[in-house]
Amino acid sequence: MTEVTLRGHVVVYGFRGVGRRVVKQMAKTGVPVVVLQPDATPAEILAMQRYQVTYLPGFGQSSESLDAANVAEASAAICVTDDDLLNIEIALLVRERSSRIRIVVQMANAAVGRALQTVTQPGAVLNVAELASLSFVEAAINRTTHSLDLDGREFIVATEACRRTGALDELWPALSPLALESGSRGRSVACPGRSEEAEEGDRVTLVGTPEQFRDVGLDVSVEQRTRQRRPLRSRVRESLAAIGGVVDRPFRIAFGILAGLAFVSVVILRFGYTEPDGTRMSLLDAIYFTSETIATVGFGDFYFRDQPDWLRIWAAALILLGATLIAVSTALLTNALVTRSLAQSLGRQRLTGMRDHIVVIGLGTVGIKVARDLHDLGHDVAIIDGGEGQRFIPEMRSLGMPVLIGDATLPETQADAGVHRAAGIAILTSSDLTNLDTGLSVREVVRDPSVPIVLRLFGKNLARVVKENLEIGIPRSIAELAAPWFVGAALGLETMGTFYVGEMPFIAVRVSVHSGGRFEGRTVRRLEDHVRVIGVRRADDDGRLQCPPPGDLTFRPGDIVYLIGQYEDLVDLLPRT
Repeated sequence: MTEVTLRGHVVVYGFRGVGRRVVKQMAKTGVPVVVLQPDATPAEILAMQRYQVTYLPGFGQSSESLDAANVAEASAAICVTDDDLLNIEIALLVRERSSRIRIVVQMANAAVGRALQTVTQPGAVLNVAELASLSFVEAAINRTTHSLDLDGREFIVATEACRRTGALDELWPALSPLALESGSRGRSVACPGRSEEAEEGDRVTLVGTPEQFRDVGLDVSVEQRTRQRRPLRSRVRESLAAIGGVVDRPFRIAFGILAGLAFVSVVILRFGYTEPDGTRMSLLDAIYFTSETIATVGFGDFYFRDQPDWLRIWAAALILLGATLIAVSTALLTNALVTRSLAQSLGRQRLTGMRDHIVVIGLGTVGIKVARDLHDLGHDVAIIDGGEGQRFIPEMRSLGMPVLIGDATLPETQADAGVHRAAGIAILTSSDLTNLDTGLSVREVVRDPSVPIVLRLFGKNLARVVKENLEIGIPRSIAELAAPWFVGAALGLETMGTFYVGEMPFIAVRVSVHSGGRFEGRTVRRLEDHVRVIGVRRADDDGRLQCPPPGDLTFRPGDIVYLIGQYEDLVDLLPRT
């Protein structure tokens, strides 16, 4: 195997899924990249050639591959294979070869990830589902306000409509513009200049602290819903609907006949039965006697020895028919309960009566995180799963989120989950084709364009063409959301958050200014061509955060700079610092 003689390079184990996007972004930084993928296809090898990275076909956990990749001299190793156990093994073997290398590991298991943190330092352990879930949650509930925690200081990203025409720095002097969407001009601009002219009705995405928003008369706090206890009427309706879903048609027929027999009996006894004192039987006594006769209890408090013959014949018929119908109904009900999952029946009970809820389709690693986050935010959540998330079902139901097992592309399953009554739908299975199929079928049911339908798709290009050509909903690329975290961690940068503004992905990062680096001596104004400087923590000012910083502020070693921009621009910019 050909050995790499590079130094300070980045070794990436895995070229599929998030790995491919990580390699593409890492290659743009100018840092040498070595990729190990044992069974790469010709198309994947061709893609790596386009990215101008070094490809090694060996297995990442073998000594030959470790030596060939020269991990002892690498600056970082990124483990993004689809196998968590393999990622752990590679990370441990890499650490044996170098004590200083940054190790960035993709890990879905939270407990193992926490234990692995000490091994990866100064790198990171990252969970793709954790990184991407917030974007799906915000899209599913149609929320355009984001909250960012930058070293303990809260910043808000919010979209507002211009009330008048004017320059952005005149309309919102204390806030930083992230995006400008002009309806009249039909264009969207990322990180527009502060002197950019905005027309009345244009939508501008701004970032600032809650106090800065309040100073300009905007209340944009990200509030959590309070889950309200459902009214008694709704709970009764849900229970009755659940019973109707559990029992089948033969039982309903048998029960209907039994109810009809009881009604006829009550009428006959009410007007035909004569008490010893000559009075008629009361309505309550008629109901009581019919019930004990059909149930074959016979307490003996009523008897027919002195009643007319026709009434005695009716009493005998009531006993025989009632006992038979009770036996048949009991047998049919038992059969219905045995042949159906009781847990599923309870799930259908909640599903039947839900309104304005969020439907999550797919209980994979992303779906489970999105469902939890929605529940924590106070939203009612219903889940449809095709079987891939069986181990998560007990937890979901214990949290009060009903789970319906079935094919989400079928109209019957969608009707059972109340898709047509939902306030939002998140389609999050692990298959892009399944998500597209489900999205198309759901859109046929949900005609209201104001109800968001968000789809999990892996590739950026697929998400883009689906958005442009298929009127399904809001596609979100997992790789697009997760890749910046891996790239940043490998380069020694810290990604603070990722989010979407419309269809434009943004990231927030923290950068330290070093002596001799590209940031030293530059001003805020020179840096804001394609990114936005939202805060600077000066080294010689007791760590006080200036937000927004003045345009003529010059960066000095030791300063901490907080940047937001489209990650194509940031990833391209930051390594050169």
